Amino acid sequence: MPFDYRAAVRLIARNGGRLVRHGASHDVFVTRDGTQIIVPRHPGDLSRGVERDIKKKLGLL
Repeated sequence: MPFDYRAAVRLIARNGGRLVRHGASHDVFVTRDGTQIIVPRHPGDLSRGVERDIKKKLGLL
């Protein structure tokens, strides 16, 4: 499954994250424990490194 912006937002929301602010090209989310997750808002799929970082910050890895 491609991991794009929308998939990242769904994953963060399902794990209790919420949007804090919109940036020019990135959005900032925060988890229940206060960890910030920065998600780039670019067309196409996100890199594997960004995907891994998001999942790690959510405690899924």
